[in-house]
Amino acid sequence: MQPRLLRSLPLLALLLASAAASSSARAAEYHCNGDGVSWTSSKPCPGTQRGEVRALGGGSATSPSYTPTYIPNLPKAPDYLPYMSVECAQLNDAIRTGPSRGLRAEPMAELQTDYRKRCSDDESAARRQFQEAEEDRKGQRQGAVAAVKAEKARATQNNEQCYEMLRILHGKRQRVASMNDGEKADLQRFEDNYKARCTR
Repeated sequence: MQPRLLRSLPLLALLLASAAASSSARAAEYHCNGDGVSWTSSKPCPGTQRGEVRALGGGSATSPSYTPTYIPNLPKAPDYLPYMSVECAQLNDAIRTGPSRGLRAEPMAELQTDYRKRCSDDESAARRQFQEAEEDRKGQRQGAVAAVKAEKARATQNNEQCYEMLRILHGKRQRVASMNDGEKADLQRFEDNYKARCTR
């Protein structure tokens, strides 16, 4: 081996080591975030968050794309559910929550068929009971509103009558000096009636 080549071997080894270190330093770095927290990871981000990938040392790598898992919205429970039997209410819930639990089409169809066979009458009765209860509640609300209106009307009428009695009482007091004993007694009774009715 030529002496010049021998002298260049250490330099060559140093360059190879530097290249290997540089390659190692360019490992992928994932910038993740979720629940308001951000972090850096050497592994893909968990869940369905999209992780931005950068290579250390200024390089870049392809950003992985995650397809979010579709979860159907959970439908609202029917208003008549509390009026159903326990068994049918549970079947109704199982059908309502099936898609969000990942239930496939065939098991869902079986559940619906079973529900129709076993719970059609129960559901119809529950709907009727719910409607009757709603009508009762509506009647109670209307009755309460009517009672409030009637009370306000009575209070308004009483205030108007008291105002009129006070006007009459004021006029009679101005004539008390010319009244006989009977008229004075009438005035006293009128004043007592006013106080009992209007000054409580």
